[in-house]
Amino acid sequence: MPRVLIVDDQPAFCQGLRDLLTRAGFDVVGEAMDIQEAEALVRTVQPDLAVVDVILPGVNGIEGTRRLLAVAPDLRVIVVSAHRDRADLFQAAAREAGAEAFVSKDDLDIDLVRSWRA
Repeated sequence: MPRVLIVDDQPAFCQGLRDLLTRAGFDVVGEAMDIQEAEALVRTVQPDLAVVDVILPGVNGIEGTRRLLAVAPDLRVIVVSAHRDRADLFQAAAREAGAEAFVSKDDLDIDLVRSWRA
């Protein structure tokens, strides 16, 4: 079962994503409110995948992706954002940072999340 770390500072979104990931067959092994906390969790819980919000307190999710991959080069990262109007910009920046994909939070559904298992 793939192990996932959620990195987002909105508790309601984290709970909804946790439920979605669990239904899709993932094991959510941790949640972080910022990149510093996420870096520590990556070291300790060793997730296979991190779902990282773009807008975070302190270090943003794009730079945070670079930092998480520096800690765990084999980590898969999916960057998410509620800002659909900036999707093209975020998608390019996320890929450049090493993320596997960028997804608008509005587009998250069970089929999309299941596709991350491949």
